[in-house]
Amino acid sequence: MSTGNTQTPERLGPYRLIRKIGEGGMGVVHLGIDGDGREVAVKVLHPHVAADLKARDRLTREVETMRRVRSPHVAEVVDAELVGGQPYVVTRFAPGRTLEATVLEEGALPARELIRMTQGLCQALVAIHAAEVIHRDFKPSNVMLVDGEPLVIDFGIAHLVNATRLTQTGMFVGTPGYLAPEIIRDSEITQAADVHSLASTVFFAAVGAPPFGTGTFEAVCFNIMEGRAQLDKAPVWLRGWLLRALQVDPAARPNAQELLRMARALDPSVTTFNQPAPDDGPGRTKRLPNRTRTMDAYSDLLPPVQYERPSREVKPARQERPPPYIPAPMSARPPVADQRVAGYPAPRPAYAPPTQQPQQQVRPYTPPPAPASERKRYLAGAQFVSLLLLVSLVALTVMLPVMVGAAAIALAVVFRVGEYLFGDMVKRRQVRGSSAADPLLVLVGTPWALIKASLVSLVHVPLAIAFGACVWGVLRWGGGLSVNDAAAYAAGAFAAGLFVLPGGGAPRQAVTRTLTGVLRTPGAALAAAMVAGTIALFAVMFALGTETVWDPWRAPETVINELTASARNSVTGLIAGLVNDLLKDLNLGFLSPWS
Repeated sequence: MSTGNTQTPERLGPYRLIRKIGEGGMGVVHLGIDGDGREVAVKVLHPHVAADLKARDRLTREVETMRRVRSPHVAEVVDAELVGGQPYVVTRFAPGRTLEATVLEEGALPARELIRMTQGLCQALVAIHAAEVIHRDFKPSNVMLVDGEPLVIDFGIAHLVNATRLTQTGMFVGTPGYLAPEIIRDSEITQAADVHSLASTVFFAAVGAPPFGTGTFEAVCFNIMEGRAQLDKAPVWLRGWLLRALQVDPAARPNAQELLRMARALDPSVTTFNQPAPDDGPGRTKRLPNRTRTMDAYSDLLPPVQYERPSREVKPARQERPPPYIPAPMSARPPVADQRVAGYPAPRPAYAPPTQQPQQQVRPYTPPPAPASERKRYLAGAQFVSLLLLVSLVALTVMLPVMVGAAAIALAVVFRVGEYLFGDMVKRRQVRGSSAADPLLVLVGTPWALIKASLVSLVHVPLAIAFGACVWGVLRWGGGLSVNDAAAYAAGAFAAGLFVLPGGGAPRQAVTRTLTGVLRTPGAALAAAMVAGTIALFAVMFALGTETVWDPWRAPETVINELTASARNSVTGLIAGLVNDLLKDLNLGFLSPWS
């Protein structure tokens, strides 16, 4: 994948890439299909970013971080490849829209949906912080709405609590409108930063605009550092919750558990603005004097402001302007935040500076195709080719029952061994991702896989033989075929039974997995189907028009006749000997015709 290439690659590792669904500063997100037909989101680093060791470190940390978090409201990692030429991370695909896209297209969320989303985000935050992780980039574009439930995605700049910071001094990473003040100031970052960013995200969902206003990059950062949230725009019943979570001082904010308890107590029917005291204990809510306003008397409220110290010179209000914000030395403009790990391309930003005009309008949301149809669409080619190959194998077995039948047994054993080895490796990668020890585990596991496949085949081959015998009996006495013709078709049924009868699932899956890895495009699948179809057609024609070759054995009818004659001769000799001995014992041996 080149830097300037915007087309979706055909394949990456074991995943077929369908289309690009997002792109950010670090990489591109593709919708993919794994070997089992499941939809996944594949996030690939840009080539110029992959060459940066720090960028690879961030990708490694993203994988390690997301694996430490267990929550239905957090996207989990399915697989990862971090050491190859194209490092990527695979997560489950979330068929929904981001919170940002939903609010921009449909407006602020209704009260009940807002509470449901807020409680889900708080549950996700509890799980994230329980894993000793700081997300550091809660924002509307990093929250997916799947059937009304929130899903936190993209840990691209997540930071372990005890990890060494990778950002340089004076630099920060994230979206300015939703960052906590301590991240902008480059002071110590704790889990309280996520509480502030989560509250800013909830404000956007409730109001449809960022909590700290629009304008230049410096002005927004100044409003965040001064705590100038526009709480008067938020619903009255939500302001107390937002006020606690948007405190400038990290120590004054509630932790994730307390924030969740407060979210569960939200009630749209409450028409007063209650600000609990900072030192309230769990389960108790106090109201400070002169801080309670009814809906008819809240217009005089002001956003929380950190006033200047008395030692500073007070300037006239009309001359007061926010001080210029000096960004990081190596970043002349706001850093580009990562797009989501799963979902659809993000729409235009929630707000634009006054001097800029949005270049594109929000595109209407198009629902994704049903997972079953996608799965059927991209697996039908491999499955059809597998069927044609099986038809060819059956036809060849009819022509050469002994040699091809033995080869079919060997193929079934080989495919079963491969499925035991590589199927287990795929399952391991889905749990912990790829590892440098995978080849060694495959090598060590080969003897046991061979033993296991042989034992299973000892049971499965007799089952296929019994199936072939049944077919022989039906064709011999029901269809009136000769012994040799019925036996030839029975051999073909035996070869098919090795793959289609109960117990043949492992060989079938191995064949499908192999074809999926070889046929990387719909065009390749079509070409393979044409070739396999031609081979199957000629094989069936030859099987029906040529005489069966039983080498290195003899024809079944010849063998049966010889065995019958031998048995007849053996029985006749036995009877003659008994009669001869009996007549001799009776002194009547002269009557024996064999004397």
